Amino acid sequence: MQQRHPLRLLKLAEYNWLREMPELASSSRLRPVSGTQNALVKELRQAFSQGQAVDNLCAIEGIRLIEEAIRSRLKIQTLFVRESARVKAQRILEQLTKHADAVLLPDRVFDSAVLTEHPQGIAALVKIPGHDLQSLFHVAPALVIVAAAIQDPGNFGTLIRSAEAFGATSAVGIEGTVNHWNPKTVRASAGSIFRLPVLKTSTMELLAELQNRQVRALALVAPHGNGGSAIGDGSSPRSPLRLQDADLVGPCALFVGNEGAGVSRELLTHMEQFVAIPQTRVESLNAGVAASIALYEAQRQRSAAR
Repeated sequence: MQQRHPLRLLKLAEYNWLREMPELASSSRLRPVSGTQNALVKELRQAFSQGQAVDNLCAIEGIRLIEEAIRSRLKIQTLFVRESARVKAQRILEQLTKHADAVLLPDRVFDSAVLTEHPQGIAALVKIPGHDLQSLFHVAPALVIVAAAIQDPGNFGTLIRSAEAFGATSAVGIEGTVNHWNPKTVRASAGSIFRLPVLKTSTMELLAELQNRQVRALALVAPHGNGGSAIGDGSSPRSPLRLQDADLVGPCALFVGNEGAGVSRELLTHMEQFVAIPQTRVESLNAGVAASIALYEAQRQRSAAR
């Protein structure tokens, strides 16, 4: 008869060691970096301070945003962990590929590089996806949302978020618009910028591409008789259509203008149609809110037409 080995109870210390093995394994990936002039720290600081991607790298901060980047299959080049946040960083470390670098920074060094007002203690340099103007029209029928001189990064981020939520095929920023890789824009997009094709281009290049592809250019404007005008700074020779009366089923590009002035007079001369959101009791809507309403209406019309 085969003798069975008696069961041995684990000592408390052994149990705790086994329980913490995954955490210890993850923590071992963190490479200590102590100086504010370290090359990686300087690279992170530069990406945050310039408000745009640097060498095709975007700086992001916060657990949720980094997880969105990982889920969107973006390459995390370097993960930066604040000393006091190393416990919170475990779930991120477990999701990183083996090729990603991960560094541990003293609190003061991390804070010197990250511009977030209330940082969570975890930041990353992410390789951004590349898009060109032609790639924006691979999905038909096109529904392009165009930021025309939108200066607030929060508004542009909201616009990008709504564009993904309501089925837009791409988003474009033209002259005068804040960079779409501005850290505040990326944060306001809540990760949508990692998945939706977004780029910045010149107005003339965009208009030429829209014309070549027979994509209608529509300007979102303030309604007449409601404290504004179709162009924001004077009378318009054309009355705008109500949003619900505009045809948004076919290929179209919706131009959303500057927060204060709206779509410029010069740009309006290139528009095929003016479209207005009916309003009562308020003079105007926030650019991000107005774009979201217009995108929802486009989705509604397209769903009904199927």
